[in-house]
Amino acid sequence: MSSIVLNGQVGLLPPRQLLAESGAVFNVTNPTPGTAIAYANKTSYSATANGLFTISNNNSSGGKSIILDELMILQTATAPTGTLVARFEVFDESGIVALSGSAAARTPVNVNSNFTNSTGAVVTSFAAGAGTVPAAVGTRRLVDVVALNCDVSVIHDQWRVMFGADGIATAGLTAARATSSACVVAAAAPVVIAPQHSVIINSWTLTGAANVPSYEFSLRYFEL
Repeated sequence: MSSIVLNGQVGLLPPRQLLAESGAVFNVTNPTPGTAIAYANKTSYSATANGLFTISNNNSSGGKSIILDELMILQTATAPTGTLVARFEVFDESGIVALSGSAAARTPVNVNSNFTNSTGAVVTSFAAGAGTVPAAVGTRRLVDVVALNCDVSVIHDQWRVMFGADGIATAGLTAARATSSACVVAAAAPVVIAPQHSVIINSWTLTGAANVPSYEFSLRYFEL
């Protein structure tokens, strides 16, 4: 393995581990492991009613950027069993915005215990319902649309969106899954949140059943 130079450090670790060693990796999770948070049964796109996350970069202009790495959603308690496709939209906003209504602030944690949890990122997620996306405060741009081909949704399924990943594919199944959980992965565009910008992530499902989905989650980002 070739050596890697990052922030003046040289090492043989893979890039993510080296970023973690440098104190640049943060993770955001639901507050209580094993306790899911209800979202909503959203079955069509909405620019305002399907709020899943907002991630704002409160660093001063010229300061560190926030780079999204991975979003993991774990279906717990209930699952919209008819789901064929899970859809996500990613928007960039030239300003600071946060979900409102059914929403709550979440606490980023530095994965390196040598560092504090100090970060310029402010993260808001859904809470007992889908968050309300506020009106634009600046220029809002659609960065990417993501589709996870679920075939069907089963309790304990993991949905993973890998930002900036290449070559991820999910093969079609010969029959719908019944009770076996799976890890379904999709790639999204690289997403960099500049200082004083925000990113909005919306979510809905195609042919979702009557069940209201409940999720645990893990959202990982780099601050560089």
